[in-house]
Amino acid sequence: MAGIIEKSLNLIDDIINLADVKDVNFYTMVLEMMSSIFVNSSLGIFFLENESFILKSALNINKTIDEYNFQKTYIDKLINSSEQIIELQTKKDALLYKNTVLVRLKIRESVFGFCLLSSDSEIDIKTKKAFLTSVNILSYKIKDYELNEVFKIQLKALQDAIIEKDNAVETVKKQHKKLQEMDKAKNLFLANISHELRTPLNAIIGFSQALDSKIFGELNEKQAEYIKDIQISSLHLLGMINEILDISKLEAHAINFSPIELESKRTIEEVINILEPLYKNKNIKVEFISNYDGIIKADYQKFQQILYNLLSNAIKYTQEGGKIEIISTTCDKDYILKIKDNGIGIDKKYHNKIFKKFIHLNNIYTKNQSSTGLGLTITKELVKLHNGKITLESELNKGTTFIMEFKKMVL
Repeated sequence: MAGIIEKSLNLIDDIINLADVKDVNFYTMVLEMMSSIFVNSSLGIFFLENESFILKSALNINKTIDEYNFQKTYIDKLINSSEQIIELQTKKDALLYKNTVLVRLKIRESVFGFCLLSSDSEIDIKTKKAFLTSVNILSYKIKDYELNEVFKIQLKALQDAIIEKDNAVETVKKQHKKLQEMDKAKNLFLANISHELRTPLNAIIGFSQALDSKIFGELNEKQAEYIKDIQISSLHLLGMINEILDISKLEAHAINFSPIELESKRTIEEVINILEPLYKNKNIKVEFISNYDGIIKADYQKFQQILYNLLSNAIKYTQEGGKIEIISTTCDKDYILKIKDNGIGIDKKYHNKIFKKFIHLNNIYTKNQSSTGLGLTITKELVKLHNGKITLESELNKGTTFIMEFKKMVL
């Protein structure tokens, strides 16, 4: 069963992808999504207005905001405290439940509200961290939503000729500038949190590989099984974190491109070895057919990321006992790389959409697969950095072949 941290990462993915749904309250949707993670709890979203907090939306809260009786000391603490998680010391009926934690809704250092989590049961440290991470992401989504609502009001005003043209243009410009600033802040936050998560994950992967190699001694059957589970879960999570970090850098135009001379065959074999726990776990055969073993000019890290994204995708969507082929060849000075699987395939109606952000394929085999929906978007951009293009050939239930043509990359 997935732990609360893993569930919260999936929740973050859902919050980021949350689309506007007509006739459904945005905040109600958010709280219902959060209640699937923080079960048997009371949840609330509060906004700061006129030096007090107003209840915006609630789930399993029967009392009014006045009955919560937030003292001025708590209001000051929420606005000014450096603590990320604030715990309220209350009696059983003072805040509906025995245990209550608050996390501020803020953009950078500007607090505009908070989220409340109450429970009769003890709220452990993992739950607190998962709640903190979810609310931090939610802050940006709320501001995006509120700004979208502003735009809708402005559009209606323009259509009804309520405001003059010059004032309308100036207002839209100001709001557009705010949106750009908010998007920049969101990308910076995602890049920072992804970097902080990636550092301990690399240590987990490294130590688990050392244990699996039996450097420190033999493992019994159950220990070996657990080590494999750690490796597989860590690789999945690292891939998702890398995707968030990469898309943030791409959108901020802050990605560095440093091509060097490297051995094509060795570079591909390194990625195959990294992903070995994943394809062996599904008993998938991976065959590398190298028709060119020479030198190419590419950015080592980004070329590996292209391979990692496409090969891990092929593993994810290939059924147990399937087969994947990696084929490299050349044409004049162009380097051509194909990754072919005999997995579930991609319906033709998705072929023009598959490289767009947050596209998830609906299929009986993919409903339990975790994904950010960013991998192929990033891959396409990284291929373009190498003066290349990526296409696909696929039919439903007949496998998929991704074809990359890198112009003038062969030395």
